Amino acid sequence: MSEETMSEGLEIKHYTTHWHTSPFPMMVGFGTGLFLPWAFMLQFNYDLPTAALVFLAVGAALTIGGGLGWASETIGVLDDENWSPSAMLMFIGTEIMTIGAVLAGYWVARLGADVWPPKGTPEIDPTLPIVATLILITSSITIGFARKRQMEGDASGFAKLVVLSCVIWVAFMVMIVTDWSHLASEGFTIGTNAYSTALYGLTGIHFAHVIIGLLVMLACLPSAFRGRLSFSYTRAMSMYVNFVNVLGLWVLFQVYFF
Repeated sequence: MSEETMSEGLEIKHYTTHWHTSPFPMMVGFGTGLFLPWAFMLQFNYDLPTAALVFLAVGAALTIGGGLGWASETIGVLDDENWSPSAMLMFIGTEIMTIGAVLAGYWVARLGADVWPPKGTPEIDPTLPIVATLILITSSITIGFARKRQMEGDASGFAKLVVLSCVIWVAFMVMIVTDWSHLASEGFTIGTNAYSTALYGLTGIHFAHVIIGLLVMLACLPSAFRGRLSFSYTRAMSMYVNFVNVLGLWVLFQVYFF
């Protein structure tokens, strides 16, 4: 068989090397890496609630606006260069390193304490967080089926399963906020002791990732219903959903069982 015959029917795509510039990654970086941490420090370290609220608002606006803008550069692009999964993998890698540093600080404080949990910690019932996390991880199943529907060309089926995944995540968020409210009503707030700081801090980090993932899923729905959704984007989205679900299990065990 000749080389020409072998090449028949094969579609070879050639991409031209070029610089891709965008302000959105910088917006997300400043929002999550500067304004949001400073909002936390201004509130709990310096007791400046007004300044903390301003930094929180700016950080949230930069993070949400930058994230949606960043996603919009690939959503609806049917013939992209398949860089979204690689970018998501690098992002998840940086998140793992950041959360690992937080975990290291948590265990340094825990191993250095004479008593753990410290005095002032009430009896904490993990039932609601357990149920919430089990509900959360079912979204890995729904997102998996959504990807299958997309590959079968069923745009409507894909979109409906993504909506179901969003409902699952919202249910998780409601249950976690309910648990926080219950603990706060007993006087167990983020400033009570080292354990309360760890509990609210680690569950709060995961909660923030859930919000980001929810926005990522919601952002794809308009293009999904029109049948113009990048396979590269949805693959990266499913990677993030699974990462957040694994993170939820990790937080559950670290905070409530170890």
